[in-house]
Amino acid sequence: MENNDNKPENVVADYYDGYADVQKDVLAIEIRKTRNTLFILAALVFGTDLLALAVANVVMPLTIFAIAIVPLLLVGLAFLATKEPVTAMIIAAVIIVGLWIYNIYITGGRAAIMGWLIKAVIAYLIIAGFQHAREATRIKKELNLK
Repeated sequence: MENNDNKPENVVADYYDGYADVQKDVLAIEIRKTRNTLFILAALVFGTDLLALAVANVVMPLTIFAIAIVPLLLVGLAFLATKEPVTAMIIAAVIIVGLWIYNIYITGGRAAIMGWLIKAVIAYLIIAGFQHAREATRIKKELNLK
């Protein structure tokens, strides 16, 4: 049988290579979405805490440093998300929920109902981040990437 230049020799291998390339692009997009979600969470937490300090009229360098700790942790997790997206989202969720529980304990339960709109936005961002992280992990396993 003669080999024509018009006919590809290995159609299946070419198809898989194209599929793998598309999946790698989707993986990069999902990791970027997870990372950006963590950056947005960090900015939202810092902004709402800064607003709370401004309303209480206690904006000082020490208080700004104190409220910057959790956002800095979230920024660090955003960089971890490039390698381990699900782990980064789990740690972020634990930090946020821990912060909410601490605030409820300190305020005697008032924090459970205060700021419910921001809490809903944060919960949405965590859920969206988990979805992106799970998809990225699924693609990594499918492509046998580490």
